[in-house]
Amino acid sequence: MRMTAWACLAAATPALVACNQSSAPAFTEAMNLGGREVSAQTLNEGRDLYIRYCVSCHGETGAGDGPAARSMKFPPRDFRTAAFSFVPEGELPSHEALVERIESGVPDRGMPPWKGMRDEDLSALADYVKTFSPRWKQDNQ
Repeated sequence: MRMTAWACLAAATPALVACNQSSAPAFTEAMNLGGREVSAQTLNEGRDLYIRYCVSCHGETGAGDGPAARSMKFPPRDFRTAAFSFVPEGELPSHEALVERIESGVPDRGMPPWKGMRDEDLSALADYVKTFSPRWKQDNQ
């Protein structure tokens, strides 16, 4: 019996790991996002953090349609629209304001705070979130 459980676990592990992988390709060039030049390395680090911490709610494409979104009282933000409730309608937040929102979260709407995350990781995550909307590529701040 014990061997069967281990065999099942060994067989399931590759499938579980595959479920946590993203089909998003690696960034190979820097991007100008919101008037800031962001390196490919930073974007790849942000993507990895997004997959680890955000994809379950916000989804792989940033549409707010991750598997956990179905059970949430409030729908997660759709990053493709670049519409944020903490800035006036039609405006993009500053990089610092976006980092602050990620760090403090929106607990009353289901987004946990990420206060234990390193500053450079918060910044990389904010930069990656910007890649979901073309508005960040058009608007310079």
